[in-house]
Amino acid sequence: MIVDRMQSLSVSELDLIHQTTMTILEKNGLAFSDEETLDLFKKNGFKVSGGQVYFTEKDVLAALSTTPDKLTIKARNPEKSVTAGRDEFIFVPFYGPPFVVEADGRQRLGVMSDYEKAVKLVQTSRAADMGGFKYVEPSDLPTETAYLDMLLANITLSDKAALGSTDNPQAAEDTLEIMELVHGRDCMADNGVVVGLISPFSPLAFAADMSGSIISYARRRQPLIILNMVMAGISGPIQLPGLMAMANAEILGGVVLSQLAGPGTPVVYGTTSCPTNLKTGEPLTANPETLWISQAIMQLARYYNLPCRTGGSLTDSLLPDAQALAEGAMSLMNAVRGGANFIMHSLGMMGSFIGISFEKWIMDEELCGWMRAMVQKRPIVPETLSLESILAVGSNGSFLPLRETAKLCRKAAYENMIFNKTAAVPQKNEGAEDLAARAKSALDRRMAEYVKPDIDPGLEKDLRRLISELKEKRGRN
Repeated sequence: MIVDRMQSLSVSELDLIHQTTMTILEKNGLAFSDEETLDLFKKNGFKVSGGQVYFTEKDVLAALSTTPDKLTIKARNPEKSVTAGRDEFIFVPFYGPPFVVEADGRQRLGVMSDYEKAVKLVQTSRAADMGGFKYVEPSDLPTETAYLDMLLANITLSDKAALGSTDNPQAAEDTLEIMELVHGRDCMADNGVVVGLISPFSPLAFAADMSGSIISYARRRQPLIILNMVMAGISGPIQLPGLMAMANAEILGGVVLSQLAGPGTPVVYGTTSCPTNLKTGEPLTANPETLWISQAIMQLARYYNLPCRTGGSLTDSLLPDAQALAEGAMSLMNAVRGGANFIMHSLGMMGSFIGISFEKWIMDEELCGWMRAMVQKRPIVPETLSLESILAVGSNGSFLPLRETAKLCRKAAYENMIFNKTAAVPQKNEGAEDLAARAKSALDRRMAEYVKPDIDPGLEKDLRRLISELKEKRGRN
C-alpha cells in the first residue's frame, strides 16, 4: 500500500551517497584559502596540500559524534526562545536579496527603512518563530558597516532571536561582541543566542570569509547553518544523485571544521541546491526537481543525526501572484512534511532570491499557519471519537446545540488571517476584494499597530555606543 509517493531513500541508497561523498573528500578534498583554517586542519593531523584539505571517513564520523541533534536559540525575551531539531521545526524569513519587489512587480533597491519594516513584521508575526538577517541589502548605507545597523535593528525592534552576520570574520566577531553585551558572556557560554549562515563556494571550496566565520562562531559555540546552493549543470553535476553527493561533501567539510574549532557547536545541515534553466543560466529555485533535492537533503540530515535546514516558500515568480503562492505552498508543504527543522525563506521570498515582497510575506504567513495546523497531532482516543455525542444526536439531527460543540468551537478550525472563508455576497455588490488587496491592508495595519518591545534603557544606550564605536573602526579600515 502506498503511504507517500515521494521517493524515500533506502538505507543502501543513503550508504551509497555517503560512500561516494567519502571518496570525493578523500581523493579531491575541499579547497580553503585562509591560513588560519589551513593551520587548524594541519594541527589536527589532516592532509593538507597547498590550499587543498583531504578528509577521511574517520574525520567525518569524529565530527558527527560531537554535534547535537537539536539546538535551542535563546531570545532577548526568553519566552520567545526557539528549538529546532528532531520533530521540532521553526519558520524563518527570507535572507539576502538586493531588491524590494512592489505589488505590481516593479523592483527597487532596498533601503534601511525596508529592513526595519521586515524586523517589525517579524516582531508582530504569529508565523515567524525567529528573525533572520539581511532581509534586504540597505543600499543607502555603507556596505562595510551596514551589518551593524542591521544588528541594531534586530535587537532593538524585536525581542525574538535572529541570525547574525557572517559577511567576513571581522563581521562575525563584531556580531558576537554585540551579542555578548546583550546576553552576557556566561549566558553565551551555555546557550546559542545568534545563528551564523555559512555557504560553501561550489564546487568543493570554501571562501576565506566563510571558513573564518565558521571558526569565529564555533569558538563561542554559537550555532551554524551550513548550506550550499549547487546549481545542477553549472556548479555541480546535472544528475541529481551526483549533485547530492557533491553537496554532501561540502556540507560535511564545514561540519568537520566547526567541530575542530569548537567541539559540540550546534550545526544545522542544509541546502538550497536546485536545477538550472540552462537556456538562461538562472536557478530554478522552485521546480519539481528542487523539491526532490529538498526531500533527499532532509533524509541525509536524519542519516547523520543532524537538524536540517531547507527552503520554505520558494518561488521564481516576479510578482506576488498565483504562481508565487502555488510554488510557495508546494515548497513549504514539502519542507514541513519531509521533516525539515529550520525552514528558511518561509516569508517574503521573490524571483529566485532577487527581492523581498512584503505583500507576499503576509500571504506566506497564512501558508505557514496552514502548515502548522496541517501537521498538528490529533490523538485518536475514546475522548476524541465523540461516540456519546454521535449516539445522542442519532440520524438526521444536528451537533450544533451540543455542549461539546460550544466548548470546542473556537479552536476547532484554523483561524485564517487573510484567506477569504465566506461565500457571502459583498455588500452593495461592489465585488470581492482579492488576496493581494487583503494582504496590503493587513500589511498597513500591522505597521500602524506596531509597538517597539521593551528593552532596558541602559542596555540600549550601551548597545548604540558600541555599534557607533565599531562603525567608526570598520569605516576606517
